[in-house]
Amino acid sequence: MFQSIQACRALAAILVVCFHLAGNLAKDKYFGSIAAPLERLFVFGGSAGVAFFFVLSGFIITHVHRADFGHPRRLGSYLRKRIARIYPTYLVVFAGVYLTAILVPSLRDAMPTDAAVLVKSLLLLPQDPAVVGGTGAPVIVVAWSLQYEVVFYVLVALAIVHPLLSAAAVALFAANFIWHSWGGAREFPASFFANELMLLFAMGVGAAAVGGAGWRMPKPLLVATAAGVLFFAVGAASIWRHDPHNTYFNFGYGICGAVAIVALIQAEREHPARFENRTLFLLGDASYAIYLIHFPLIAVLCKLALAAGLSGVSGMLVAFVGIGLACVAVSVLFHLWIERPMLRLVSRRGTRRPVEPAASECATGG
Repeated sequence: MFQSIQACRALAAILVVCFHLAGNLAKDKYFGSIAAPLERLFVFGGSAGVAFFFVLSGFIITHVHRADFGHPRRLGSYLRKRIARIYPTYLVVFAGVYLTAILVPSLRDAMPTDAAVLVKSLLLLPQDPAVVGGTGAPVIVVAWSLQYEVVFYVLVALAIVHPLLSAAAVALFAANFIWHSWGGAREFPASFFANELMLLFAMGVGAAAVGGAGWRMPKPLLVATAAGVLFFAVGAASIWRHDPHNTYFNFGYGICGAVAIVALIQAEREHPARFENRTLFLLGDASYAIYLIHFPLIAVLCKLALAAGLSGVSGMLVAFVGIGLACVAVSVLFHLWIERPMLRLVSRRGTRRPVEPAASECATGG
C-alpha cells in the first residue's frame, strides 16, 4: 500500500482524537470554559476525520478488490479478509470496555443490558439512536461509523457476485436519499441509509478509478498540497460558521480528500523515496486501533489529569498534549502486541497464507 495513504490514515485518526479530547476537556467536570477555545479549534476534527476515513475506505477497498468484481468465486476470500480485518480488533476492544464498565458501579448503568442490542452491537449492525441512545453504537461510541463500513462491504460483495446487483443496490440507496431529502420517511432504518456520508465512499471509489486509469496529473505534489490546504480551509469555514456537521462541509472534505489521494499516489509513483517515513507508516497501520481505543481511554485519562492536580490554562494544555500522546502510544502498542499478531493468526487459519499487510486497510476497518 502507498506510504502516502498511510500518512492520510494517520492524519484522519489524529483529527478524530483531537476532536474528542478537546470536547472532553471542555466539559464542566474537567476544565470547562478554560478549554472552550481548544474545543472550538478542533470542533471540525470529528467530521473531517470521519469524512476522510470514508473516502480512504472507498479508495482502498476498490484498489485492493477491483479485480474481484464480477467473479463470484472470489466472494469467500473477500468476505474472510474483510471479517478478519474489522471484527477481531473490534471485539477485543468491545470486550475490554464492556467488562471494565460492568465492574465499575458508576459506569455500569451506561452499558446496554438487552441481549438483542448487545448482539447487534457485536455484529456492527445499524441501530436506532432513538432506541439505544447516543450515536446508535452502545459500548464503543465511535463504532457508528463501522456500521456504515459494513454496509459498504456488502455493496462491494454484491459487485463481486455481479456488478448489476451492486448497481441495483446503489440505485435503491439513491432513491431513498432523494426521498429523504424531499421530506419523505425519516424514521430508522431509512434515515440511516439516507446519511450523506455514504456518498463519501463513492468519492473514494471514484478516486481509485481515476488513480488506476493511467491518467497523468501534472505536478501532482502541488495539487496534493493545494487539496490539503483547501481541506483545512473547509474546516476553518466550519469553525467560523459554527456548523461542523454541515452536509456541504462534509462534501468539501470528501472532494478535497479524493483529489489529494489521486495526487498523492501519482506523486509517490514518481518519487517513492520522498514518502518513506517509518513513523507515519506505523501510525497508519495502527490507525484502526487509535480510532477504537482513544475514546474510552480519554475518559479515563481526563479523570487522572484532575487527580494529578492539573488546573488552569497550563494544566489544560499539558493534559491535552499528554493525553493525546498517551492515546496514540497505547494504541500503537496494542497494534504491535495484540492486533497484528491476532490478524496473522486469524489469516493463517482462514486462508493458509501469510496475512496481507495491515497497510492495505482503512482505519475504520477498510
